[in-house]
Amino acid sequence: MKLSDNRWLTGRGFGVHSPWAYDLIENVINEKHPYYAYEDLYPFWEKAPQYLPQYPQSRDELLFRLVNRFNPQYILEVGTGAGVSTGYLASVSSRSRVVTVDVAHPAVKEVRKNLRKIPNIEYIAADILETLDKILESGEIPQFIHVAHTALWREVVERLIPYAGPETVIVVEDMGKKEKKEWWKDVITDDRVGVTFQMKKLGLLFFDRKKTKQHYVL
Repeated sequence: MKLSDNRWLTGRGFGVHSPWAYDLIENVINEKHPYYAYEDLYPFWEKAPQYLPQYPQSRDELLFRLVNRFNPQYILEVGTGAGVSTGYLASVSSRSRVVTVDVAHPAVKEVRKNLRKIPNIEYIAADILETLDKILESGEIPQFIHVAHTALWREVVERLIPYAGPETVIVVEDMGKKEKKEWWKDVITDDRVGVTFQMKKLGLLFFDRKKTKQHYVL
């Protein structure tokens, strides 16, 4: 069977023996029904700076579903861009704390103004790695991390892995890039990493070692 055929089948849950992984694929990743908050977020999206980087609506909706499934209390996003994904991450629950970090740029005030519409978002425009180190050194480790619009994705993920626990989920964007595909091959063999999912545009890292280590290509 060709790799592309195998990928097609796995993406629809076929050949997946883990009930946990099957449920995640079928009821979260492949879920097509709209959630209650999607419509409320459309005006937020329209007010975001359209000239800054952002992801397609389908990816933001997947982020929403992932947060809804894992219910993290502390969410970290690295690489805010236009801030649209941030809104989706924060709108699942008003009780969650969402910290989004980006480099300083001329549109910071515009992004900040839009993000203030959602009270549980903290927007930091500063040196990304220094800010990440301060967060990790504080001892309060995020459970859900979205590695988004940043050229420092490798450094960010590799800094985070030593702090990851059974509840940690790391979402890595733009997996279609050749450099990330090669790097991913090394990351998934790391003994500290458990189950992983590789999609065309997105990668998921889990760290619950009670689950059998498995790498799914969707």
